[in-house]
Amino acid sequence: MGSQKPYLCTYPVSNKKMKNQFILSLILIFACGCHVLRPGTTADNPAESVQTTTSLDRSTQPRFLEGITTADETTKTPENPVKPRASSNHSSSKGSSEIGSREKFNSLQFKYAILTNSPVELLTNQKLLDFMDQWYGVPYHYGGKDKDGIDCSAFASLLMANVYEVNGLPRISKDQYLISRRVKKRDLREGDLVFFHTLGKGHNVTHVGVYLYNDRFIHASISGVQISNLGEGYYSSHFVGAGRVISGTESN
Repeated sequence: MGSQKPYLCTYPVSNKKMKNQFILSLILIFACGCHVLRPGTTADNPAESVQTTTSLDRSTQPRFLEGITTADETTKTPENPVKPRASSNHSSSKGSSEIGSREKFNSLQFKYAILTNSPVELLTNQKLLDFMDQWYGVPYHYGGKDKDGIDCSAFASLLMANVYEVNGLPRISKDQYLISRRVKKRDLREGDLVFFHTLGKGHNVTHVGVYLYNDRFIHASISGVQISNLGEGYYSSHFVGAGRVISGTESN
């Protein structure tokens, strides 16, 4: 009994080993089965991966039906439409017309249209324009009657004789007022005489001028021969009246 080797049970060991091999086989089978079932990756099959990606891309891209458009078919009017340009012939003819109308008037007409603030078309009396331009700015001198110096009544008499051929007007403004026919202020016209009082109280006529147009008149004032506005404060408040000489007062 003392030399007898202990009894070893080999069956259980062999059985356990087989069991382990069986489990390992199942794991390998399961792993191989999962690899077979899942789709191939880029590493496994690059061509198939590219083909699959391309198919997906194509399937996600929008497809349009022929003859259908998503653009708004309503035509919108531009906010600032471009106006058609006038023809060059029309523009040139209009420009020529304007130039032609300007050529109808001379420099004196434009000059005194500005000084009287009047339309140039009203300044048709060339004799009046020439006379005013010759005497405009001549200094005032009481009792004077030439270009060295002239007073108001002498200037009025000289203008009426040279422009309107009205001769023999009295030398004194008060007498000119007495022989002229009364004219209302609203009825004044070129060539009428306008009278003022300039010596303080009273309304005795002491100054005279010749009416032009647009409430402007020309006279020999203390500042010299000039054009003034009948509506200005001083002349408006010192206005006595207007007179039209008996004959030869029509403007040319």
